[in-house]
Amino acid sequence: MNYRSRLKQYVVVSVVLWLLALSLVGYLTFQSLMLPLWVGLIVLLVAAAAVSLMAINQSQLHVAEVNKQHSRTKRLVQEHQLKIDRFEYDAKKSGEIRRIVLNSTQEKDHSLRNMAQALDHVMNEIVELTENTDEEALGLIRTRAEGMKRYAADLQALAKLELKSEIPVRDELDFIKELNTLSEGWSALAKMRKIKIKLDNPEDQIPLYSDLNWIDNLLSRVVQALLRMNENTVLHLHLIGYLDAEMGDALRIGFSIDGRQFSEQQLKHLMTEYVSIIEDGQEVGPGLSFVVARRMAQMLNGTIDIDNSARGVEVLVVLPRNPEEADRHDEMTYN
Repeated sequence: MNYRSRLKQYVVVSVVLWLLALSLVGYLTFQSLMLPLWVGLIVLLVAAAAVSLMAINQSQLHVAEVNKQHSRTKRLVQEHQLKIDRFEYDAKKSGEIRRIVLNSTQEKDHSLRNMAQALDHVMNEIVELTENTDEEALGLIRTRAEGMKRYAADLQALAKLELKSEIPVRDELDFIKELNTLSEGWSALAKMRKIKIKLDNPEDQIPLYSDLNWIDNLLSRVVQALLRMNENTVLHLHLIGYLDAEMGDALRIGFSIDGRQFSEQQLKHLMTEYVSIIEDGQEVGPGLSFVVARRMAQMLNGTIDIDNSARGVEVLVVLPRNPEEADRHDEMTYN
């Protein structure tokens, strides 16, 4: 039984009791008192009953108003708490953005320094090679020139990413179908390096909401870097759709290849600086490929990780299958 029902019962019982009391008093005093006194007593009793009922009614109205004020206050407190949570969330995001900007600035400073050193080193080698005219020297010059062209292309791509002169345009993609098309573009370099590209246990269809050109650019940089630094092996691609704690519905793209491994120092700087590997006078290192790939993955709301495996290298790219749902998932997880 709620408060209102009990109050109604109390009012009814009070009215009945007052009526009974008035009847009893009137009956007992009617014979013993003169009529004017008897009428006056009855009027006083009726007035007392009416005043008590009015007091009960006013108390009920006051309690109702207090309950309304309590509800309004509770709602205001909840609204203010939501605003406080939102401000804390925005402050946390702002702190993360400031940290990313600071780290990005420092990384660019380091990258520019190493870029200058790498260019100076290569130019010195080219100057030395031009003093010879044999076929081997010309081949080395050609190799260095091709390496510098890749390096220049990576610098241009990195500059576009940092300046945000291009941003991803999201479209619905059938990733398996597009991946088969992309692998055909990798086949020429793979054939030259005698490497087989194998897609392990793919699903029949993996829908992805992203920019095809950006996906092509990102994955091609990873694959070509792995192909250039290895030969006579197999490059495995693993695809897994899963629910990520931060991204929500995500696509996990794993690359693994047996062969050359990175040194501890190279692993430390792969994502931030130019990395050079010379083999038989040829540049086979990733250069800035992973630096650009990392920035592209970030702008696609994804991540990329690189590490040595037991017999080679593993690269893991994780992308949200729908970035808008990933943003909503992040806010729901926070709230």
